[in-house]
Amino acid sequence: MRFPVGWRMGIGFGLFGVAVSVQFILTRNTLVENGRLSAQVDEVHAPSLEALHELELTIAESKTHIMQWLYQQANSDIPQRQRLLALQDSVIPAQKMRIEAFSEHWSPAMREEWSDLKYHMGHMLVLYENIERSLSDFESYNNASLVYQLRSFANQQRNDDGLPGVYEAIDASLLALSEANRELTRESMERMDQLSSRLRLYAGNVAIGVLMLGIVIAYLVTRSILVPVRDLKRTLLYMGRGVQPEAPVKVSPDEIGEMANAVNRLAEGLKRTRRFSLEVGKGNFEAEYIPLSEDDALGHALLKMRDDLAENESVLERKVRMRTAEVEEQNERIVSLYTDLRDSIDYAERIQKAILPTVEERKQVFHENAVFYRPRDVVSGDFFWFKTAGRSRMFSAIDCTGHGVPGAFMSLIGHNALERVSKVYTQPDKMLVHLNRMAWELLSQQQYSRVRANAGGADWDDAEAAEYAGIQDGMDLAMVSIDMENMRLQYSGANSPLYIVRRREVHELKPDKFAIASFLPESKHYTNTEFKLEPGDFIVAATDGYVDQFGGPLGKKFMRRRFRELIAELASQPMDEVERTLERAFDKWKGNEEQVDDVLVIAVRV
Repeated sequence: MRFPVGWRMGIGFGLFGVAVSVQFILTRNTLVENGRLSAQVDEVHAPSLEALHELELTIAESKTHIMQWLYQQANSDIPQRQRLLALQDSVIPAQKMRIEAFSEHWSPAMREEWSDLKYHMGHMLVLYENIERSLSDFESYNNASLVYQLRSFANQQRNDDGLPGVYEAIDASLLALSEANRELTRESMERMDQLSSRLRLYAGNVAIGVLMLGIVIAYLVTRSILVPVRDLKRTLLYMGRGVQPEAPVKVSPDEIGEMANAVNRLAEGLKRTRRFSLEVGKGNFEAEYIPLSEDDALGHALLKMRDDLAENESVLERKVRMRTAEVEEQNERIVSLYTDLRDSIDYAERIQKAILPTVEERKQVFHENAVFYRPRDVVSGDFFWFKTAGRSRMFSAIDCTGHGVPGAFMSLIGHNALERVSKVYTQPDKMLVHLNRMAWELLSQQQYSRVRANAGGADWDDAEAAEYAGIQDGMDLAMVSIDMENMRLQYSGANSPLYIVRRREVHELKPDKFAIASFLPESKHYTNTEFKLEPGDFIVAATDGYVDQFGGPLGKKFMRRRFRELIAELASQPMDEVERTLERAFDKWKGNEEQVDDVLVIAVRV
């Protein structure tokens, strides 16, 4: 059965493409579900808990004011009574409206509990109005019977229609709704942890499996082509030197096999010609020989043999050209497959860009900002991150191990870990410590165990083994958090400094000299550096791709000294010019040199 080379290559690359596509779809679906759960926690459950807590505090405050109304003889214009009226007229209704919006996403049981709570709060407000109307001025307290009746009604424990019973029902409903929201939050977080474990599996074992499958497919396809071509080449080289091949070339059921069959026929013809020539040289003119043409005669055997060999050589050349054309056609197919692979990498680039904040999203965090971002390959190991959490406005420049596709996988993992850590922490050193723990568990735990197992008699402690295990994969970054109300900056860095330019003077905040995922969790801690800002301060964070770029007249690195001089000049420029200036300076320095690493520079002005 004929099995062309193109089919083999198509099937091999097709299998690899299917494996990559399956892994990509699984990873993408996991990230989408994780984002949906995160949004549900951030936009529904957590705000619901906060709103219920605020309502609980408001009702507690109203209890205090209504008791003062009952027991403190005064007119209704004192601040405490005005505050109670404000709670009834605006604060409690506003809080009810806010919770009402969240209740649309609750379960039927929670909405029914919310209906009960609204009923009891309405009853409470009616009782408040009754008390306020009955004791509306200073003289109304002179009615001792009325005052006694109202106070008894407000303090009677067994009266379900009295205030104690209403408060008890309200507290029970608030507690039930809060517990239900907490339970939903816990369930969402547990599901997010499961999705993170699944993502680690896809980025680890599954990715290695896909890579191994690609290597095996490439090896098998390449071997099925190169081995017969090598044998064919060896036979042709022997024949070119006039050496008769010892064995015929193995014929395979494809285009290369057809070429091998033609070469075998040629070799056999030369062998018969050699035997005939030897017989003719011995004078055996009657030796058996298959004529090469109908006009072949014994007297002109050698001359005719020469002419026939020339004709056979011409035929062989035509066949070789035909086979060469077929090989060129296969090369075109290879180019087409490469184009498909390139399209897949371009699609991966779009996925990576999806995790990067847009210009509008960055401006929502810092109105004046600039980002110069240039991957070395199509996809990058560097990425930038912006986020607002309460009063804290945060940004970070992150350099993941490697570049290209491996770096891009690391950037997805790092972005997911940052999003999770920032939901709980905003202080940079704590964020880096927890980011290290998550990255260590994902990237370095197994390697650390292997290092300890293979150490044998080596006198290593845990920290040394962890440092050795963690140097393969990890992240360098500068994490910045700014309280804009107090103009206070907090910074923590892993091998990545922070620069602050004030009146053309550059202040450099030093990082800790150990990368994320390079050490055992809790064995080291990052330093949190605070800096008092002033309006107009220019803040710059960058990965090492810019300063490590070779170029200039001597082909040397750009270095940090030139970088500090450059950002000192940038501080006086408008923000919309900063990125273009960084790009022009980088291209001018690089010249004709190749880009050595991914490049990322973030600039923010406060």
